[in-house]
Amino acid sequence: MRPASSFILLLLGLAMAPPTGCSSAPRTLADASASLETATDAYRAYERGDCSQVEATAGNVSLEAWPVTEARSSFLLVEGFCAERAQDIDRARETYRRLLREGPLSFASDDARERLRVLRLRENDPGYEDWIEDARTRALRGSTDRTPIERTPATYPPLAQVAQIGGYAVVEFGVTPRGDTDAPVIVDSTPPLLFDGTALRAVREWRYAPDADGTQSERQAIRMIFEPKQAEAPDLEAPVTP
Repeated sequence: MRPASSFILLLLGLAMAPPTGCSSAPRTLADASASLETATDAYRAYERGDCSQVEATAGNVSLEAWPVTEARSSFLLVEGFCAERAQDIDRARETYRRLLREGPLSFASDDARERLRVLRLRENDPGYEDWIEDARTRALRGSTDRTPIERTPATYPPLAQVAQIGGYAVVEFGVTPRGDTDAPVIVDSTPPLLFDGTALRAVREWRYAPDADGTQSERQAIRMIFEPKQAEAPDLEAPVTP
């Protein structure tokens, strides 16, 4: 893990690089710092529940002028979150799809795929919302005391780490007779949506000891706590375009 200061410099370095296929000169450090600051401020506004500031910022900046970095992809992601929470589902879908087109290798693109999957389920499965409510009720009743034998940790969302945003996600899921997790869903999270994707992807990788009697286990519930660390930051060396 790099120190946080090194991570910020890495982000700035990525922001200064021109987009793939672009022959324009790299941007200055001041430009890179401004774009990163804008994305970070948008995340902090979202944490406060101030989507109006996120939307105002989106209307005042030209993302086309930003290089295709994690900062740009993450800004689009939080813009999609705000559209979804405002029930503007068409705009949310288009924002997530734009993110996938422009930054398919970004961390934010994985979260965008998760949101598009949930939106498809809501649209195509009339019983989906009732099923989520049932899962929420089960989670409130508590969980069995089974402990995973393999527990993949959730990756901290990069811009949430830079913005020093913490929160939690409650995941409800089943365990198959083989010990695999089954159909994990988010039943509660704060800030809404921000940690949902990374929590789901982690739980899908968990493994439990197989049931001795070969039957499906009762569904489990886990509350994942996300606390930003000053001394550590996720690695963003991978490019966000092919």
